[in-house]
Amino acid sequence: MSSLKKWLSLHHRQVTVVAIHVLAWVLYLSFYNTTYVQRVSSQTFTLLFLFSILLTDLPVFYYYYLRAIPRLLVGRKVWKFILITVVIVLNYPLSRYGLDYVFLWLYPENATPLSNIAAGEFQVVFFIRALAALFVVAMAGIGKFTFDWFENERIRRELENQNLSSELAFLKSQINPHFLFNTLNNIHTLAYKKSDGAPEAIMKLSDLMRYMIYESDVDFVPLEHEVQHLKSFVALQELRFKSEEIVDFSFEGDISRRQIAPLILLPFVENAFKHGFDLNRKGAIRIRLVVGTKLVYEVTNPLPPSGMSVNKDQVGGIGLENIKRRLDLIYKGKHTLSVNESSDSFKVTLTIK
Repeated sequence: MSSLKKWLSLHHRQVTVVAIHVLAWVLYLSFYNTTYVQRVSSQTFTLLFLFSILLTDLPVFYYYYLRAIPRLLVGRKVWKFILITVVIVLNYPLSRYGLDYVFLWLYPENATPLSNIAAGEFQVVFFIRALAALFVVAMAGIGKFTFDWFENERIRRELENQNLSSELAFLKSQINPHFLFNTLNNIHTLAYKKSDGAPEAIMKLSDLMRYMIYESDVDFVPLEHEVQHLKSFVALQELRFKSEEIVDFSFEGDISRRQIAPLILLPFVENAFKHGFDLNRKGAIRIRLVVGTKLVYEVTNPLPPSGMSVNKDQVGGIGLENIKRRLDLIYKGKHTLSVNESSDSFKVTLTIK
């Protein structure tokens, strides 16, 4: 049973196509059964008649479905396609005409309406059979182009998903070096000042990198893991500032049941520490996280007074632009990101539905 499931999982598209073809032919034969032979009492005649339909229509259908349409019509050999179609349409009625005579000879009491006409009106039957042949050709064309359209759509969606996955992987790969660069600068400052917090900062950096490398390599992570990662980053920053409670955390709602894309929240706090002013005090940065029908995440940091020049890291800018693009890819149409800058504060608000 397990081997059958494995085979079906590998060939489910082919199985689906075969099932649709079988269903289409059953419906096609049902049409003949309910229109041409419904009054026939002999089941043997009914089965033989339906088999004769398959004998003439199956080769025509699959010749056009598998060869004529993809190789001649799509291959721009239109005149050859038309010539072959004319030959088939002229020969198809003759084949059916011969089979009708066989059925009239074997089952004269169960003759179909067309068989009765065949006895005296050859031209009428020939015209009707020619139309039947064109109908089979048309069905082959409709079936071929329909299946090809769905197949092309499937391939297009797969390519889009692969491109999105590649871009997301690239954007995520940018976060780690960017974060590592900033944090190593901070640890370098601690080491330069011969701070006792340098070894502890290295250990916290190790924990942060473990999360980034081993736990964030998925599409979504529990929100509480992301929050814990955020707190570890803040603790590392507080070591650098030699101050406690720089960040005023505020949580509302149950964060234990919510999932979120990994490393989405961190860049905002990273930017707050990077561009904030006068951070060496309690509550300088405010983080508010509200979890309900929507997730609302706010980060506010103070700005220097107007006219005061502040040395800023010229390498910055990757994190915020990176996170905007990731939000567009992951939460397209399901998120808003707003930035409010006043004379003394900078506030970014992310809302995810």
